Amino acid sequence: MPISNRNMLIAGGGAAGPVLAHWLARHGFAPTVVEQAPDPAAGGYLVEVSPQGMGVLDRMGVGERVRAAGGPLPDVHSHISGRERPIVLPQGHVGAVAIRSGDLSSILRDRADDGVEYLLGDSVTSVDEDADGVDVAFAHAPPRRFDLVVGADGPDSAVRGLVFGADAEGHAEHLDANLATFEVDNFLGVSDVMMCHVWPYRGCVVTTFPGNDRLEVELLMRNRTPAAPAEMDLEARYRFLEEVYGEDGWEVPGLLRAMRGADVRLAPSTQIRMDVWSRGRTVLVGDAAHAADPMAGQGTALALMGATALAGELVFAEGDHERAFFSYEAAMRGTVRAAQSLGPVFTRDFAPEGSRGEVWLRERTDAALLFGSRLMAQYGARSAYEYVGNDFPADRYARILAP
Repeated sequence: MPISNRNMLIAGGGAAGPVLAHWLARHGFAPTVVEQAPDPAAGGYLVEVSPQGMGVLDRMGVGERVRAAGGPLPDVHSHISGRERPIVLPQGHVGAVAIRSGDLSSILRDRADDGVEYLLGDSVTSVDEDADGVDVAFAHAPPRRFDLVVGADGPDSAVRGLVFGADAEGHAEHLDANLATFEVDNFLGVSDVMMCHVWPYRGCVVTTFPGNDRLEVELLMRNRTPAAPAEMDLEARYRFLEEVYGEDGWEVPGLLRAMRGADVRLAPSTQIRMDVWSRGRTVLVGDAAHAADPMAGQGTALALMGATALAGELVFAEGDHERAFFSYEAAMRGTVRAAQSLGPVFTRDFAPEGSRGEVWLRERTDAALLFGSRLMAQYGARSAYEYVGNDFPADRYARILAP
């Protein structure tokens, strides 16, 4: 049978968009990717690609390029108040890769070039559906008509807002914390490490980028009021973080000095939770549908798996979007639930509630647990983090998407 709904718009050129476009183009669809950034992103923040995500990239034929551009997950050094030396945990699960988001996006876009049209430096401004298709307007390009629309445009998805309307406002669940992130030169001289320290209601995580020339700094702060970054210029963000962390020790004073001149991103720590990920001829994938929270480190892997599942179901259903969208959600729900369950856990661990004395006692308890975890790891025990994605039906999509 001929494929129906061949002409598809994919909003978002990060991770999910190019992967979805690649598989669809290989199987007779005609995808167009619209991306707000005018050029493939250079640099970007640090992302983790789990072994399950790397399996997707290997099947695309870009796994080795991603490994060469990134590196293994770093060792974790937990710095506990009053201890001279940190507690050292081994690298994250074997096979995972840490890479800059921009490098990953560039590799994926290069791979998806064949048969994929790109509209760079543009964005979707309206989506109007009828029984036979979807009329889409853009900020710059002329309006066009598509059979289906995919929102792969991140946790602040414009497509989600346009299609789900007033319902979209209730999809973001604040985790009672705000997260600031910035990048500085590696003035600490550390290599292949993620260092963390906590205080009451706040914490600091410092991670080396692959190559060890730069550091990514994450400052997580408990606050029931979501941050409003649009209302704060860069100087205001500097002053805010200096006020919150100004009396803290460890490496924080040097990090705050180095922060001056850096581009500080400040945003609420949120998850996107939706009962359904599609409406009519529009479907959401990746963070647009189910952002798990940046501290959980699952967003990229979920995006890669979700794009593969959506592509596989569309190919299997020969473009029948109602069948494909239903099966795609069924394939991903379990993995998404597992990933999102980690968000509150990371918030609790990296920004603990309580007085200084309560946090001090908790640190001692955590120290014992960390030692126990390290011992158990020697006998093959694994954390809940490492199980996320184990129930993803990778073999099903390997068969469907095989050449």
